[in-house]
Amino acid sequence: MDKKALRLQVEAKLETALADFKKGLSDKKFKKHIKKASKLLSDGLMLPAKKAISKEAAPAKAKAVAKKPMAKKAKKAAAK
Repeated sequence: MDKKALRLQVEAKLETALADFKKGLSDKKFKKHIKKASKLLSDGLMLPAKKAISKEAAPAKAKAVAKKPMAKKAKKAAAK
């Protein structure tokens, strides 16, 4: 269901539910208020779908690099 179809459904349901208020307003103002309300309600209903991150697109974590044992021996030799 796309955004516009959802908004039109909400708009139709609001018109039937709030038919009593139509008597107090002109038809043009009533339609305008119903349209605004349906936009606000449908925006909350149409939440974006979360995209699944593929293994290839996932950022690679940096691996901890272990110190080489040769570096330790070289430091000990230099200290003597």
